[in-house]
Amino acid sequence: MFLRKWKILLMLFLFHHMHHSLSSELEHLIKVLESVPNSEAYVYQLRDDQQKTMDCLKVFQRAEGQHIGVSHSLQNGVFGIRLSCSGDLLNWTYVNTLDIHASQANIWPTENGAYLLAYEKDAPNSCWIRLRFYADFDSLCEADFAAEYDIQRSLGPTAEGTPSFDSVKLANNQLSQSEIDLRFHYYKDAEVDRLAVGRLVDFRSWQAHPSDQINQAIEKMGASGNFGDRDKFNWNNQIFYLQEVQQQPREWNSWRILLTSADGMPIKQLSIKTHHSSVSYANPNISRISDNGQSKLVVTLFLPLEGNSPQEAGQLLYIIDPSKR
Repeated sequence: MFLRKWKILLMLFLFHHMHHSLSSELEHLIKVLESVPNSEAYVYQLRDDQQKTMDCLKVFQRAEGQHIGVSHSLQNGVFGIRLSCSGDLLNWTYVNTLDIHASQANIWPTENGAYLLAYEKDAPNSCWIRLRFYADFDSLCEADFAAEYDIQRSLGPTAEGTPSFDSVKLANNQLSQSEIDLRFHYYKDAEVDRLAVGRLVDFRSWQAHPSDQINQAIEKMGASGNFGDRDKFNWNNQIFYLQEVQQQPREWNSWRILLTSADGMPIKQLSIKTHHSSVSYANPNISRISDNGQSKLVVTLFLPLEGNSPQEAGQLLYIIDPSKR
């Protein structure tokens, strides 16, 4: 009897200790995500070597010291997706333009060296999601895609976009044996952006549905504007998302960033601090990199003109190491 009670007490102690440890780790992650001035490195109003803006930059790492990014820039009234490279994450060299009338790109490097690109494709008064498949890195740099798929809208009458990859299954790099899970937004009733998920099977069959539970949870937090871009990351074997949310419709100074769980449910609205007290943040992207063997996170946010310092408005990139105390 005594032994049984001792085991129960031990289990309760371990559970409490584990819960406290997880809470402490989460609090620390939130703290470092919120503080740009305390990050290891940062750059505001990011531009490439051609002095083009690098809006909504998504970074991935090929090897230590070799970073690749996809972003978009507005030229002559037309958005174009640009591929760039960097050795230090702060200085970027333009490589190629991947598509025009295109923006909000996200990229997925496959285990076998191929690449999937998902982005918004636009036409007058409409936008939709386009995917492109590149057989290898050289093909990506040359903008030479092997396959393309335009996803027909099924939820929003005029707009679906800001795609991000949730998971990719690609047998032997064969699109005919693939499952691609995306998260995206749709323009609900042509009134407001809301979140949704979809799956593309074998690069030819698409099904999608609204993320009603997530949308309702965000609405309960008081947000009534658009719910849009998001990006997934792994830290300490836990999956999280950064999610943009507009507190009030048509108010660009009301964009905020949520930290959510793997299923997209809100954990906390981040209180991000910058050097000049900007308040509005959108289009989050976040990627893990290795730096001298240390795992770090590269965070990128777009800071609109509204509500933000003229010295900071534009593309922000900062690097954090949540393992440091």
